[in-house]
Amino acid sequence: MINLKKNIELAEQLRYLILAAERQGGRMLQSALSKESITGSQAEVLRVLEERGPLSLKELGFLLICEGGSPSRLVNTLVQEGYIIRDTHPKDSRAVILRLSDKGVEKSKRVTLVEQELYTMISRKIDKDKLESINQILCELLSEEPIASSLQARGFMK
Repeated sequence: MINLKKNIELAEQLRYLILAAERQGGRMLQSALSKESITGSQAEVLRVLEERGPLSLKELGFLLICEGGSPSRLVNTLVQEGYIIRDTHPKDSRAVILRLSDKGVEKSKRVTLVEQELYTMISRKIDKDKLESINQILCELLSEEPIASSLQARGFMK
């Protein structure tokens, strides 16, 4: 009974540490992206389209980690800002394909540099072996959750 109680306390601690790390990571990314006048979610859309595009809205939504469901509002904002172009789907004239404009490609490249700075800072704080262990533990935690397929598709899980 004592072991179960301790495990429950440790699980609660893990949950709050993950939440705090996610929030802090989001703040750090947003601060770094502020000079680009773009949100972390918008940055992820640009990066996914740069790496995987062109994509349908449904395909894009599946690959995003930042947002559940349809990313239509995110996409609409990025279209209005001139970062994304909507093209008619070649196989279905009722559907659209999303791709980066030249402006979007340029912004995505700047976002990549910002992200690399953040990842470099994290890798200086936590050595490679610990990062691998943490990542493995989080993969185990998420392996049977719906988000696992998106993480696998993006190459973040095996």
